[in-house]
Formats: sequence, C-alpha cells, structure tokens
Amino acid sequence: MTDTTIEKAPGACNTEGFDTDTHKADFATNTQNSKAIATQIPELALAGHAVHKLRCGDFLVCKYGYTYYAQDFDALQAFACKLGVSK
Repeated sequence: MTDTTIEKAPGACNTEGFDTDTHKADFATNTQNSKAIATQIPELALAGHAVHKLRCGDFLVCKYGYTYYAQDFDALQAFACKLGVSK
C-alpha cells in the first residue's frame, strides 16, 4: 500500500499574515465625517473627477490625466470648493 497524503507544493502561496479583520485600531468611528466623505466623493464624481481614498485618510483626485493629492478630508473639501463642485 502506498502513502496517498497530499502535501503542499513547494513555493505555493503563503497565506500566513492575511486576516479578515477590517476594524483595526485606526478604524474611523466618526460617522458624521464618514457621511460627509460619502457625500463629497459622489459630488466630485458627478463633475467627472475620480476620487481614490488612500490608506492614511488621504485622497487622490484624477481628471483628464491630472491629479491632485489631498492630505485629509479638509483639503479635499477645499479643493472641491475651489472647483465649484461644492459650497
């Protein structure tokens, strides 16, 4: 009788370190700010701007190959006001 155990192939993908916990210590708990962000991004999108929310609470706004980096939500709001997208 032969051994039929299945072994992991060498060099296979290592899933160690991956987790599904999305609520880390830096998870945004301010729902008022979250609602404002959820409103501001679609306003910019309706004006033709693609808004990418980055890891550290910063944003990248793109249109026609140009980009604008907003360090925080206040900077994003100021940029939207400058464009005339929001007041």
